[in-house]
Parts: sequence; structure tokens; C-alpha cells
Amino acid sequence: MRYYRAVIEGAAVMASDLHCRPGRCRAPLLARLARILGAESLIVLGDLFDDMHRLVSLEELRRALKWAFGDAGGLEVYYVTSGSSHDPILPRDLHFKAGGLRVHAYPGPLVARVDGVWAFLTHGDIALRNGAHAFLVNVAAAARGVRLYLEKRLRRALRLPPSWWLIMGHTHIPGMDRSARVANTGSWRELWVAGLPYWRPPSNTFILVEGGELRLARLGGEVGELPWLRRLLAPSPPIMEATRLAYSRRAQR
Repeated sequence: MRYYRAVIEGAAVMASDLHCRPGRCRAPLLARLARILGAESLIVLGDLFDDMHRLVSLEELRRALKWAFGDAGGLEVYYVTSGSSHDPILPRDLHFKAGGLRVHAYPGPLVARVDGVWAFLTHGDIALRNGAHAFLVNVAAAARGVRLYLEKRLRRALRLPPSWWLIMGHTHIPGMDRSARVANTGSWRELWVAGLPYWRPPSNTFILVEGGELRLARLGGEVGELPWLRRLLAPSPPIMEATRLAYSRRAQR
């Protein structure tokens, strides 16, 4: 399998599945959140865009990212695209500036050392191509008592070193298993076609990597699911709210 490599210094926020569409993109919110938390990098694990799965040039990608992030700046953005749908098709890895951001875009998985943590970063479609199917598989496995099933299966198939993490999105189900060293960033998608609400509310979750530690957190409110599904898929450890995470980090300084 082809993959890319990077060394990412300093704290980083990881998120996925924003599915930006005209009139609604939460990338600027996520960039502000990263800055508030003191992160130097934002890592987007695929499905940043909702309807851009075609071969694009560097200039077209630059314009799309400037539109998505608006006037956000002061961050390194690492963009690991989905290979099956939604994201643009890149001819190779690209490194460029887009407004106030320094962007590194990869058309495949990224092996990275993130603030001391080694991780295999992927959108997750290499585990199961269709996102809706991936969601259903993980829901069915969770009903049998196995959470993050696809993440664990992919990690085994890749034969990653014991100390490495596998982190992905794609299923829209956030979670973290520290013993298995797998995690999922969840989803920020709100809308479907014609401005209709998406069939699954967003989890609004992200992972903060700092000082060799990973923490799963969300931006306010309940994780958006039906109550029975929320109970079934509730991650362990529980998700920390972003405001509490920010306060705890300030208290440590």
C-alpha cells in the first residue's frame, strides 16, 4: 500500500467528515477551535468537501480551500483525502499556501509522528469503501459488544507496530480504544442534498494530540444521535467537551 510520511511538531487537532457544501462549511469553526486549544496544526482525515470527487489542479484546490476556511490562518493544515468519493482527486501530494494557511494534501494514507505520537492516518475507506455500509457494520458490531470493529480490523490487516495508533473517520461514529490504539474522529456533517438535514446528526467531535497524549472531545451539547444509538455507540473513555478541555489545558500552563 502506498502511503506518505510527515513529522508534525506541536499540538494538533484531528477531525474528519465536514462535507462542506455551498452555504455551509464548518472548517472555519474547526480552525478557530484549534487555535483556541493552542494547536499548531489541523489534520483533516477526509471528506472535507461533499461533492468534489474529480481530478483537480493545484489552483483549483487552492481556491476550494480558501473558500472552505475563509479568513482562517496561522495553522498548518494536513489534508488526507478520501479515495472513494467526496474529496478531490489529487495527482500527487501537494504543499502550498491557501490564504493564511500552509496546506499539505495527500491522496492516500499518511504515516505521521504527531507531537511524539506515531499514527497511521486515513479517511477509512480503505477498510470499507462505502461510508454508509461502514457505519452499519460498526453499529452491528457494537450491538455484539465490539466497538470500533472496522478500525481494529484494519489495524490488524496493516500489521502496525504495537506503539502506533490507527486513526480514521468515514463511519461518522466517534470513539477511542486506548488498549487497541485505534480511534475515530466522528463527523461534522449537518446537511444533505437541497439543504435537508443529514440523516445522522453530527457528533461535532475531534481528537487533540498533545505531548504524546490523545484526547477525544466534542464541541458542546450531546453527541448527535438517537438516544438508543447514542447509548450503543457511547465511546470509552467518554468524550470530553471542548470548553472543559480548553479550561483544563489553561490550568496546566
